[in-house]
Formats: sequence, C-alpha cells, structure tokens
Amino acid sequence: MKVFLLPLFMFIFFVTQSVAAELIPQSFWLGSLYYIPHWTLIFAILIVTFYDREHSYVGLLNGLAFAILTDLVYTNLLGVYFLAYGLALYMVHVLKRYLHKNLLVVLLFSVLGLAAAEVLIYSLYFIIGQVDLSFNAYLFNRLIPTLLVNILFLLIIYPIFIKKLVKWKYELEK
Repeated sequence: MKVFLLPLFMFIFFVTQSVAAELIPQSFWLGSLYYIPHWTLIFAILIVTFYDREHSYVGLLNGLAFAILTDLVYTNLLGVYFLAYGLALYMVHVLKRYLHKNLLVVLLFSVLGLAAAEVLIYSLYFIIGQVDLSFNAYLFNRLIPTLLVNILFLLIIYPIFIKKLVKWKYELEK
C-alpha cells in the first residue's frame, strides 16, 4: 500500500501546483515578476534525497512521470520538462552521495535542481524562439521569484515528510 503513497502525494502536488499561482496574488509582487511552482520537482528532490537508496531511482522515476504529465498538460513542446526534471533529479542523486542529508543540504539541492531545470527550460524555449526575453530580465523577473516560491514550499513540507520518507525507506529495507 505504501508503494502508492509517493505517487499519490506527487499527484496531489501536481494538481495543487496548477492553482498555486492563484494563491499568491499578483499585486503581492508589485511588478512584472512571474513565478512557476515546481512542487512535484521539490517533492521528487526530497524522495531522491531521503527515500532512495544508492542504486534505486524511485524519486527520479516519479519525477520523470510527472514531468511528462506536465509536458502533456501545460506545454506545447513535449519533452522539455521531462529533460529538465530528469537532469536536475539525476544531478541531485549523484550529489547526495557526497553530502550529509539535512535541511541546508536539501535547500542547496533544491536551489541547484530548480535553477538547473528552469535555466534549461528557458534555454530550450529561447533556442526554438518561443521566448524572446533577455537572460537578465529572465533572471530577475522569473528565476529568482520561482526559486523563492519553491523554497518557501520546501520549508513548509520538509518537516511534514522527512520523517515519513526515512521511515518508509527503512521499512522497505526490512
């Protein structure tokens, strides 16, 4: 039964991230700043960091499944989120071997993963001509607000899910 809990939470975050833009009013930002909630990526980073073992890829597979779902539902170019999430999650999977797992490391992983995914998505859309925003404008109007909103989400779910993920990992090993 616990096998279905991780995809269930990923699905809940997938559905709620689509309405997250409505939760924080535009007037809050006082300008033309724009943010993208990547809650499924944040939760997949938590899964990769605290649930996955050295040679398991549960977080990566869940992240890829919901990335392709994001591509299908929200974008007109298939594979962009799939590639970005896949590379970001694999990067976190490799880096977790070298650092102790705590809140600061998860914040670092999240910032690196989110920034890598966002810059890759921006770059791909820029290359094909879907976006004509300069990198400086992108950095200040979209990347930084996106990082801040997603880090706030991480800080909210971190204390809720960390003990559960570690517990489920050790139950799975028994």
